[in-house]
Amino acid sequence: MKERKRSLAAAAGGCVLLASLLAAGCAAGTETVPGPEEAPGITLTVCVAEAQWNEAVEELERMYLESHPEVADIQWELIRDSSYWDLMNMKLSTGNLPDIMEVEIGEELDQWYPHLIPLDDLPHLNQVFPDLLEAGKEDGQYYSVPQAVYGRGILYNMELLRKAGWERKPETRMELEQLCRDLEEVSVNPLMNSYYEISTWVKCGMLQMISMKQYPELYIRLLMRGNESPLETDTEWQELLDFCDLTLEYGTRRALQLDTDLARNYFAIGRYAMILNESARNLMGLREAGQGVDETASLGPMLLSDNRRENRLLMDVVRLGVTKSCSHPEEAKEFLDWLISDEQALEYQKQHMGIMPVMEEACRTGLCSMAQDTYYAYRTGRMTPELMGLLPEEAADAVSEDWARYIDGEISREELLAVCEEYWNHYADLVTAAE
Repeated sequence: MKERKRSLAAAAGGCVLLASLLAAGCAAGTETVPGPEEAPGITLTVCVAEAQWNEAVEELERMYLESHPEVADIQWELIRDSSYWDLMNMKLSTGNLPDIMEVEIGEELDQWYPHLIPLDDLPHLNQVFPDLLEAGKEDGQYYSVPQAVYGRGILYNMELLRKAGWERKPETRMELEQLCRDLEEVSVNPLMNSYYEISTWVKCGMLQMISMKQYPELYIRLLMRGNESPLETDTEWQELLDFCDLTLEYGTRRALQLDTDLARNYFAIGRYAMILNESARNLMGLREAGQGVDETASLGPMLLSDNRRENRLLMDVVRLGVTKSCSHPEEAKEFLDWLISDEQALEYQKQHMGIMPVMEEACRTGLCSMAQDTYYAYRTGRMTPELMGLLPEEAADAVSEDWARYIDGEISREELLAVCEEYWNHYADLVTAAE
């Protein structure tokens, strides 16, 4: 096998510290697998925040190389979401950007599109869902192309829910609380709620909360301008904390210490009825556990509100761009187009990576149960707008330590909200000063 970079498998256990990895000169959450000397030809490098694809990309690569002999190798760096932007900023500062990178819309795209090339000439762009495609535009050109859609929320083991007398998923926070009580009555562990990757939870929790606002994108702009109402009296912020409190009451006692991969393994072997802040990305992990959870799993939104209409599945789009430093931009663009349009590639991604494709025709068959839930939510208006990337890059990291202190019972919700409000006021001051 050619030398490649890929993420550590979940079985390796533990989250490797970013600082030690950078000091050792390797990417966060990645390892180098040695092999024979590479054959001559084009090598494409891909760096994405998709650590759970670890077990799937090797076969995907084999399929592509088999039909594209001009490409000798595709080297993947699959990074945990919580470490991705630290790594990419380091790569940018050292002039070592990959050929293909993941980049979301909003603040992320505003910052990164000067380092990307336009992708308007990809042959199959006209088949992509229009709302997803248009969101990746800057200055009238496409720089960030959607490759896959995931829904992010609560993942349910429906077989365990049926043991508690539930034939459907809960739709409100009150129903979720009742489900937890019913599960405990039949000696089923209700909820796996690992907050180990605390910044990922903070980002997704805030976006889920913001999606409940009447105009989510406008609310984000108000936050960034310091024009929001006091957070302590804000209904949606209080509901976010109420939801967090519920997960702490009925979830695992080691919410901050339990490694994310271990938490997923517990869910995969049927030890817990629900797992928080998940998507269909872990389809392979569920399947490999051999307990059939991949077939009984169903995905629903994080239930912050007692108004079911406000609880929508959080949209999480995988978006890719080609960097200006890429030595083979045409080959990189051809690979991107293949990922989103090739029938064989899409079938593989649906079956092994749990994706919802970005083209209508490809969504009609072959979706796993969780991707079916995602597609249904998308087509029926039960999914949030695309909000990933709209928050400032550091917004979650800046308050994550205080969120951890709240989860650990060290500070009150009033103290936590004061910290969050202080961050946004400080950010607004920086924006004003920059103008």
